[in-house]
This record gives sequence, C-alpha cells and structure tokens, in this order.
Amino acid sequence: MNKVITGLVALAVLALGYVTIKSVLNPVQFDAKQAEREAILQKQLKKIASYEEAYQSIHGRFATAEELADFLANGRLFYIRAEGEVTEAMREQGLTEAEAARRGMIKRDTVWVSAKDSLLKDGTDATKLFDVLATGNKIKIDTAYIQQEIGKDTVNISTVQATIPFEFYLSDLDAQRLEQKKDALKKKANSFPGLRLGSLTEVRLTGNWE
Repeated sequence: MNKVITGLVALAVLALGYVTIKSVLNPVQFDAKQAEREAILQKQLKKIASYEEAYQSIHGRFATAEELADFLANGRLFYIRAEGEVTEAMREQGLTEAEAARRGMIKRDTVWVSAKDSLLKDGTDATKLFDVLATGNKIKIDTAYIQQEIGKDTVNISTVQATIPFEFYLSDLDAQRLEQKKDALKKKANSFPGLRLGSLTEVRLTGNWE
C-alpha cells in the first residue's frame, strides 16, 4: 500500500514539475518564434515602404495593394542623368542650371526605366510581396488623405498604412500567450496588436517596432 502511495506521489510530483517547466518554457518559446517571424515581416514592410515612396514620386500619392503590384510589374521610374556642373563663372553670368542646360553648357536628361528592373534588382518576387509568410494571409494596405495647412492654403496629403495582425502570423502558437500580448497592448494608447507601418492620420512611413 505504501509503495502505491509513494508511486502516486512521485507521479504527481513529476506531473507538477512538467506543468511548471511548460509554463516557463511556453512564453519563452512563443517570444522567440514571434521575434523570428517579425524580423522577416519587418523587412518585408520596409520594402513595401520604399516601393510606396517610389510610386508616390511618380503619381503624387500612395498606392493601394493592387496599384503597387501593377506599378512593380508594369510601371516606370525616372532619374536625371547629369553631365557637368554649374560653375562659379556661370553663376557670375547669371546663369541658372536650367539656362546652362538649354545652352548646352551642361546636360540634364530625364531617363525613364522599368520599375521592375530598378526596384526588384535584389530578386524580390512582387507576386509574393503581400504574403504573410506561408500562412495564406495577406498584408493589408490602406490609403487615405489628410488635410494640412501650407501657408494660406489647405491641401490634401496622401497617407498609407500597412498592417499585419498578430493572428495572421502567431495563431499556431500558444493561445493564452497570444491573448496576454493583445491585452497588454490594449492598455497603451494608439497601439496595434501586430505589426503596423505608416499611418492614415499623419504623414510617416515608419513601423510601430521602430
């Protein structure tokens, strides 16, 4: 009888030890996986930001996901090819850069290039740009306009925001730890439960992890 009781106590101790160790390891493992996945997604979001800036330089506004994908596949960018510089002697003659170029003293040519060839030289696959790892989820892109006063005028300024909720890339991990993460963020002003780049209410293209 004593041996049975001793055996049961030993099993109970082992079970308690297992539960204790698991309760310690689960958050650590969760956080490690989260950091690993977010490092990949953060780089992806920063790429999207650079492509949005390129699109804006041509169109004067930020792009939706569909517009950005089309721009990367079929759009064009331009750069100015410069030969020669405006010298002090030219300035003393009252020549501007535009006038010097018109006279052939310097050259300033606008060169158009494929957005795909220019922006995707690193091998980025534009068709997978909005994929959230291998989850089947997509990065959400929203655009808007805000009004800003410039001098005496009020102008509409384009804004863009890209978001990836926690559920899109952490739902296969410990559900309790995920809820703890979300609850902690609810206590912070202007927080987002996941990764967010840009803003719809102000002009910026930084991420909430920066």
